[in-house]
Formats: sequence, structure tokens, C-alpha cells
Amino acid sequence: EDEKSEAREFEEDQVAGRLKEDVLEQRGRLQKAVAKEIQAPAPADIRVLRGHQLSITCLVITPDDLAIFSAAKDCTIIKWSVESGRKLHVIPRAKKGAEGQPPGHSSHVLCMAISSDGKYLASGDRSKLILIWEAPSCRHLYTFTGHRDAVSGLAFRRGTHQLYSTSHDRSVKVWNVAENSYVETLFGHQDAVAALDALSRECCVTAGGRDGTVRVWKIPEESQLVFYGHQGSIDNIQLINEEHMVSGADDGSLALWGLSKKRPLALQREAHGLRGEPGLEQPFWVSSVAALLNTDLVATGSHSACVRLWRCGEGFRQLDPLCDIPLVGFINSLKFSSAGDFLVAGVGQEHRLGRWWRIKEARNSVCIIPLRRAPRPTAAGS
Repeated sequence: EDEKSEAREFEEDQVAGRLKEDVLEQRGRLQKAVAKEIQAPAPADIRVLRGHQLSITCLVITPDDLAIFSAAKDCTIIKWSVESGRKLHVIPRAKKGAEGQPPGHSSHVLCMAISSDGKYLASGDRSKLILIWEAPSCRHLYTFTGHRDAVSGLAFRRGTHQLYSTSHDRSVKVWNVAENSYVETLFGHQDAVAALDALSRECCVTAGGRDGTVRVWKIPEESQLVFYGHQGSIDNIQLINEEHMVSGADDGSLALWGLSKKRPLALQREAHGLRGEPGLEQPFWVSSVAALLNTDLVATGSHSACVRLWRCGEGFRQLDPLCDIPLVGFINSLKFSSAGDFLVAGVGQEHRLGRWWRIKEARNSVCIIPLRRAPRPTAAGS
């Protein structure tokens, strides 16, 4: 009887813990502390997948962490197996104006998103198109047209087939992928929008590039919140949970935001240091950011020859550098696996949006970086 009641108590504890986590997650307050356990991987442990001819611009990981989709300036999309590192499928470049050929992109692919059930993959390119694919088979389903300039950001609302897209035409559009339909367009940014992200709430966040704002779009109310804090062009953004997000800019700054404050909760200037001649130093641009959902772990990429991991302090009020992972080239895209056991980096010789510099010794590749956790010290009596 004692054993039974103990087992019951243990189960109830677990259920209560899980329910508490769910409530916190919905409120956007969940912050699991994992950053302090992460150990920097040895350079030899990083797996490099080669297949694209030009710089990787974006990538996504399937929700089951088994495959990676990467896209590049060579207009191709490759599906990789995480376990073997082999190519599972290649969606080749489409030739402009040729009839009767398989669908694909004929210009640089700038962004991708995958639905949380792993069913749909969306990819957006410089020639204003959004292509929808069946993710398991890589079969082309639909093409969405409507943006008037390069499509720069895509995100599915979690748990739905609602897709948000944004573009250099300054607008944000909402689509229903399952019904192959357009829903609405939202306006507000004063310049080309550079990136977009969304979680399960009916809202999305955008990085407004040169207009210097980060915006939160409340879709049902058709309203927006405007945030200021960076000096340069805000090029990337990622939600950490429903209430907090992180963004990076070409002035080298990294900002942590809470949705209730118009200014950053924490701002790290020169997040990747400085480059250039003495007296003429310029900060390294932050070219990608990633956050491990509902935790305190953030990663940033630049062309400073490393990916940097950060720990968000209590209540997201500060940013502390954890460790650097050496990687040469422009880190144009970063994504954590859902389980948080690896980080994937899209590396290129050039920045994803242009050709300001070229790093000749860099390899255009997808790098899988394992994240090992230090064993926790066991508490006495546990």
C-alpha cells in the first residue's frame, strides 16, 4: 500500500509539474535554465554537410529533429538526414520562362518555414514568390503570389496551418496553407522588412530593417506594437517564448525584449566584437539569431569566425556570453533542434542579403553542432 501511494504521489507530482509548465508556457513566462549546463563542443565534433554551390541563406529543422531543409543563393533546396548527413531530396533551380519543368525557385531563396506538424514547408524568394511544399515528399503543392518585392520572412503559427509572410514591400501577409487561400495584409513598417517569427498566439513579430523598429502584430485586433532600441538595420528576430524575443542588427547589437516594454530589457552592443583598422573599427554585423524555445539559451552568428552562445539572465534582464564555437564564414541562419541537443548553422561565403564581402576560405555548408550538457550535481538525499 505504501509503495502504491508513493507511486501515486510521484505521478501526481509529475502531472502537476507538467501542468504548471504548460500554464507558464501559455503566459510566456516559462524560462527553463539550460544554458549553464551547455558545454562547448570540440571543433572535431561539428559535422559539415556540403551540397550547395553558393551561400546558404536559410534553414529549418523538421519538428521530429530527423531532417534539415536548407536553401541557398543557388536557388536550390536540399533536404538532409540529421543522422546520416546524406541528402534525402534536392529541389533544383527552376529556369525562368521554361514551360513544363518541375517547379522550383529561379532566384535567391531568402526564407523558409515548416509547420509544427511537419506537413508543410514554405519557401520565399527574391522574385516575390512563396512556394508551398509537402515536407515529407518535397512535392510542390501551391504557389502564393501577392507580395510586390522579395519575400524576406516566413513563419507558421504553431499548431495551425496559418502562415505569416513579410517582404521588402513593407507589408505582412496572412495565408491559410491548408485551404490554399490568402487571408489579409497588414501595413506599418517604413522600410523593407528583414525577418519574421511567430509562435502559438495569433500574432507575429517582425524586424523592420532600416526603419529601426521591431513590431508585434496582433492579427485579430489588426493592431501593432512598435519597439525601438537598435541603431542599425534590424536584420533578424526570434521569439524565445510567448512574451520575450531576441533581435540582432548590423550595428553589432543584440537585444532582448519583453512584449510589455517598448525598450529592450537587455542590450548587448558589439555582440561579436569589432573589425577593421585601428581608429576605423566597425562592429561585426549580427547576421543570425536563434533561441531555444522556453529556455534561457540564445545563439548568434556573424562573420567573426564563431557562433556565440548566450545565457539570458533572470527575467531576461541581461545577456551573458557563454562560449564561442569556431566557424569560418557568414553564419546566415541558426536553428536549435526542438530537444535542444544540437544547433544547425547555415554557413556561406557571403551575407544572405548581399555581396558586401566574400570570405574565400569559408565553405558553403550546413553545420550540425552537438550541444552536450554537463551532468547535474545530484543533490543529497535525491
